[in-house]
Amino acid sequence: MDKYIDNKLAEEMDLIVLTTDRLRAKGLPAGSVGTLIDSYTCHEKPLYGDFAVGGRHLETALGLRDFRVLDPRASRDAAVIADFLRRRNLRAI
Repeated sequence: MDKYIDNKLAEEMDLIVLTTDRLRAKGLPAGSVGTLIDSYTCHEKPLYGDFAVGGRHLETALGLRDFRVLDPRASRDAAVIADFLRRRNLRAI
């Protein structure tokens, strides 16, 4: 198993994509890309993701089924990562 298959192995600073609409009310529909900022350590503390929403950063608690780690070696994920980086760089200009 690895972190691209098992979210329990996800690490801080991994790029993630939301797979559920559970956070839609916060402006984070499925497909939103962010960064995992608190890794799962088996100590009953939640995971947190950092997402850019409306020009600001939104930190939100995540469940293990809310996301998956993006794999830069997978072609489908490489396109998602490239689009995320392109949009982020355009906002910085």
